[in-house]
Parts: sequence; C-alpha cells; structure tokens
Amino acid sequence: MILFDGIEKLINEHGSSVILKERIELANEKFAILEQKLSVSEIRAHQLEAENKLLKIDNEQLKIQIKNLQDQIHNSNLLTLKYGVYWDKDGNPYCPKCKTPISQIAWATHINRQIQGLKCTCSPKAFVLIENGEPIHAPDAMRRLAGG
Repeated sequence: MILFDGIEKLINEHGSSVILKERIELANEKFAILEQKLSVSEIRAHQLEAENKLLKIDNEQLKIQIKNLQDQIHNSNLLTLKYGVYWDKDGNPYCPKCKTPISQIAWATHINRQIQGLKCTCSPKAFVLIENGEPIHAPDAMRRLAGG
C-alpha cells in the first residue's frame, strides 16, 4: 500500500501541476488583455485631455470675440437707455446687463401686477420696463420707440 500511496501522490501532484499551469496561462492571457485595454484607455485619456485644453482655449477666444462684438454693437448703434433697457436707433431693445439684443417677451410681476417684460438669456427673470415710475408693457414701449 505504501507503494501505491506514492504513485497516487505522484499522479495527483502531476495532475495538479497541469491544472495549475493551465490556470496560470489563462490568468496571463486575461492580464495581457487587461494591459492592452489599459493602454488604449490611457491613450484615449490623453487625447481627451488635449481636446479639453483646445476647447478651453477656443471658449476663451469666443468669449473675447463676443465681448468685442457687443462693444461694436454698442458703439455702432449708439444705444440709449430708456425704460430701464438699452435701445438702438431702430427701436430694438438690448439687455441692460450684457447689452445683447433681446427679442423674447415674457410675463413678469411688478408690485403684484403682471406686466409683459423683456427676457434675456443672461437673466433668470424678465426685465420690467418702467416709465415715470410706472410699468409699461414691452410691446407698447417697442412700438413707441419704433415710431409706431
């Protein structure tokens, strides 16, 4: 029996080493695949970082261009302040905050009274137009300034 015990032990150890070798090969294959995926991910991360930097630069340049265009609009149209907003010579309203053209009319509340004001994208609320301390509907102000 001792002889058979040694043979059995040798068979088990040989079988275990074959299984262990297969498992190690499988783990190495998975590791190689993960290393490849990591390398691809790192390359993509570097590409995205570079793209992000370029987009930030573009964004800053566009902000400067917008500011310059706003200044040109202001200077070329000689905007005047009336009813609490700016107006060009043709009676078109401009935002009092950012001086961009306003085309949206929206309802606003002025001392518990609903009034049609002008809404700019730079502000969460519509601007209530005021004449002599009283609110005036935006369409009425626009007609007056357009000469109608």
